Amino acid sequence: MNNKIIALFAVIVIAVAGVSIVAFMSNGDDNDNDAYAVSLNGVEATESNVRDNSYLIKRNLIVCTNGEATGNVAEFLNYVTSADGQKIVGKEFISIDKMTDYKDPDKDGKTMIAISGSTTIMDTMTRIAEGYMAKYPYMKVSITGGGSGQGASNTINGVSDIGMCSRDLKASEAEKGLIPTIIGKDGVAVIVNGAGVKDLTIEQVAKIYDGTYTNWSQVGGVDKSIGVVCREDGSGTRECFEESIKASTPGWKMKSDVNSLSSTGAVIKMIGNTDGSIGYISIGQLVNL
Repeated sequence: MNNKIIALFAVIVIAVAGVSIVAFMSNGDDNDNDAYAVSLNGVEATESNVRDNSYLIKRNLIVCTNGEATGNVAEFLNYVTSADGQKIVGKEFISIDKMTDYKDPDKDGKTMIAISGSTTIMDTMTRIAEGYMAKYPYMKVSITGGGSGQGASNTINGVSDIGMCSRDLKASEAEKGLIPTIIGKDGVAVIVNGAGVKDLTIEQVAKIYDGTYTNWSQVGGVDKSIGVVCREDGSGTRECFEESIKASTPGWKMKSDVNSLSSTGAVIKMIGNTDGSIGYISIGQLVNL
C-alpha cells in the first residue's frame, strides 16, 4: 500500500509462573484492515463450499434450552427457524433447509426472554430479536455475548432462557439437560495479514499453530515471523477450528504462546492491524475485513 508506514510486528514473550504470554504490537490504524482469507487445501472459504462439504472447517450454529422449550420461548425459537428468521440468518450464515411455522406469543405468558453466548451468532440474533420485538412490542428479548461455553452454562444455571453456541453441544452439556436447535451452518475461515500466501494446507495451519513453522517463508510466503492469534477457551469458533485440525493431524496440540482474544471482532481488528499475523473467524464475518 502506497505511502503507508507499516510498523514492525513485535512479539514480546513474558514468562509468568512458567506460562508464556504473547503481546502483539499492531500498526495502530483501526480504519485500515489488511486481513484476507486464505484457501484451505485449494478450497476457498465460501458458504457454497461449506454447503457442499468441500470446505474442511465447518460447523452447526445452534441455540439451546434447558429441557424442551415451552410457551413464548418455544414460539421465539419457532420464529428463529421460520422463513422470517432464516431470512436474517441467511444474510450472514447458511440458513437451514427445513423451516418452521410460528404463532403469536401469549401476552399473558413469559414476555422477557434472556439469550446469551456465542459472539459469532450474537449480531444475527440481535437483528432477529429486533424484528421480533418490532412485530410483538409486548415482548422483550435481551442478547449478551460471553462465548458458546458461557451461553450453555448460563442456560443450565437458569441465568438465560436460551444459549447461543457456534458448535454442537458437548456431551457434558447435553447430560445436564440442554436441548439443541440448529439455526444455521457456518465455516471457519483462516485469515492472515502480509503473509505472501493465498492458500495453505490444513497440515501447514496445524504446524503454524503448534509452533513447528514460525516464519511465513516456511510455507511459501515472505520472510517474516508469524504472529499467531486464537480465540479464548470456551469459544465455539475455537473448538470448531481445533477439532478440525485434530481430525487431520492426530496428536496435534496448540502451542502455549498464542495470543488469545475474546471475540470475533477482536480477532478481525488484531489481524487487520498486525503485519505477519494469522487467526480465524466465522466465514459469515469475512464481509467485515
